[in-house]
Amino acid sequence: MHHLAALQNEGLHIWDAWHDIVFIFNPFLIFVTVDGPGLVYFDGMVGHSGKSGCQLYCGLLGRRKGTHYYPALLIPHHYAIAGSNHPDVSVYELHDPDLTEYFNNLLKLVAAPNTHQYHKLQTDTGITKPSLLLSLHPSCTLGIPNCLTPDIMHLAQLLSNLLLSLWHGTMDHTFPDHVSMWPWAMFCDAETWETHGEAVSTAAQHLSGSFNRKPRNPAEKISSGYETWEYQVYIFGLGPALLYNILPRPYWLNYCKLVRRFQLINQHSISREDARIAQALFTQWELDFETLYYQHHAERLHFIRLCIHQVSHLVRETVKKGSPICYSQWTMEHTIGNLGQEIRQPSNPYANLSHEGVRRCQVNALKAMMPDLSPDKPPFPTTAVDLGDGYILLHKRDPWSMVPREPGVQAIFQYLGPQHHGIKIRRWAHLRLPNGQIACTAWRETMRPPEKDVAVVSMFSLPDKDLLDLSCHTVSSCRLEEDDICVIDLKSILSVVGSLFHGRKPGFDIAMFGVPYEGHAAQDDQLDEQEAEAGKDDEGA
Repeated sequence: MHHLAALQNEGLHIWDAWHDIVFIFNPFLIFVTVDGPGLVYFDGMVGHSGKSGCQLYCGLLGRRKGTHYYPALLIPHHYAIAGSNHPDVSVYELHDPDLTEYFNNLLKLVAAPNTHQYHKLQTDTGITKPSLLLSLHPSCTLGIPNCLTPDIMHLAQLLSNLLLSLWHGTMDHTFPDHVSMWPWAMFCDAETWETHGEAVSTAAQHLSGSFNRKPRNPAEKISSGYETWEYQVYIFGLGPALLYNILPRPYWLNYCKLVRRFQLINQHSISREDARIAQALFTQWELDFETLYYQHHAERLHFIRLCIHQVSHLVRETVKKGSPICYSQWTMEHTIGNLGQEIRQPSNPYANLSHEGVRRCQVNALKAMMPDLSPDKPPFPTTAVDLGDGYILLHKRDPWSMVPREPGVQAIFQYLGPQHHGIKIRRWAHLRLPNGQIACTAWRETMRPPEKDVAVVSMFSLPDKDLLDLSCHTVSSCRLEEDDICVIDLKSILSVVGSLFHGRKPGFDIAMFGVPYEGHAAQDDQLDEQEAEAGKDDEGA
């Protein structure tokens, strides 16, 4: 923070080697990306348990239970705690973060005449002290709270933990409330939970390798370092299908609304229509969640954690600042992990981490000035075939061309036309798509005729419309039409999806970024046997 403030005030002198000039650059702080607990050290606010705990400073007042405040919109029945018994709040009445309101409240706080008034103003204003960010140059920052952003990465994990603790019945409860009164706690039954965990593990095997780490069996691994990405794929991808007919219908419908909106808001590019749908679903979800789980009971106020309220800001922040996935913690966490792997000395880890960061910047600068220091390596083996537009055929493949065989012969000839009845084809096992994914065909074959690049595919039926509408478009239940075989243009394949019982690939496009091709070792060795069998068959013919 000190270095950034100094550079903003004095400027960073940079030499432009191409034009042989020196110019002064004043860095601009746009957003502060940090998780919720760490943010309070920067913004000087009260944190998630305060009366005005929203870090975006929207003005919503919490309702007190014990020593904590919870951002419940609906007032509990027979609730008369002074300062917390305000009427029901409409989610549409929440205002956007206000820079002027923040500074007016900060002036009141620092002008408090005594300690008692200071602590009272801390509770009322949600500010505990002047923020460190105020040390930055006013013209080089958006100011507080405009530079603060929702942390969509950790939000996924917080929502997942909240839902699972409710469904497990492990959430704290106080008399007269009891787990036996929770119709949503279906995982209290150990057999149901273990069966569900096995279903998650089985379903994950149908996902492509571009999903990186697939969710493990939660019944076995949920308390053993279950990662945020695993939660996101499990709860916000596979969950709606795997919990269908397990979670009671009203709670399942509410859950699907959350998943659908989260899938929409996690895209890098969000259309106006997607933003409108997401806003409607999130607004309805928050009210339904309080009605279904909290039910106006004061003893259940702790169900309404701050993460429940944070989702109501996602669409508004998207309209103002862009897609939340673009300023989420994913990039920073990945960078920290990479730098941490390069540390060789166990002593002075932070000094070593800083040194590794400086070294990486120096290496990148040298490569930028002298590209010959880092010559480009061919990303694919010489046996790969570049089809253009980002589509590349990869091994394994047939060692020689052959006459098409069943299934799919008629579909191939129908696609190519009658003049190609004597054509021979060569089968390819893998296709790299422009998004980096590797598509593996059902029979390990991709067709590449002399003039047309095609794929032979089996078709699925249209999704069950009733289930699709009921689940807010989170569950696409289709049937495999084994007799419906089609030939399609190879470049019409956009991405790889996982097909399981009532499931589909999560709707956030970060999951579409593929794993880079790593050569022959990344391919399926079992195809060797198929090649050998194909060669024997042709020799016999």
